Amino acid sequence: MKKWMIGLVVIILLGIGIYFLINAKTYSFDNVASIDQNKVTSIQIEHDNERVMVEKKADIQKLLKEFSGMKLKKTNETKKTSKESYWIRVYENEKETYGLTFYDQTFLETYDFSKTKDQTSEYQIVDTNQVDIGKYIK
Repeated sequence: MKKWMIGLVVIILLGIGIYFLINAKTYSFDNVASIDQNKVTSIQIEHDNERVMVEKKADIQKLLKEFSGMKLKKTNETKKTSKESYWIRVYENEKETYGLTFYDQTFLETYDFSKTKDQTSEYQIVDTNQVDIGKYIK
């Protein structure tokens, strides 16, 4: 009886440990967004009824490089009632290939137009070195 209880406690603790290991996993932006930086011809950024097109190759590379430094954690609960959101569309040869939505620069929703299933994924931005998207609007 005592061995059975110890075994049960060990199994429960292992289950809890595995659950936290899976949920603690972080990803880099490059791992979750399949954007080929060399093929991107423009990036559209929308915020508060303002729309800006980033078309200079150097600015596109700079923005994508800033994104690539982000650390993300998969989540199912983005805050759609955010105070501030940025809608970003990535274009390759004037064709929309990828969409990104930043909510309060805390959550990120990705949309891959090349996929037919599971196009949308939601992540929490976990690093403190966040991208200042607002500087591209001004």
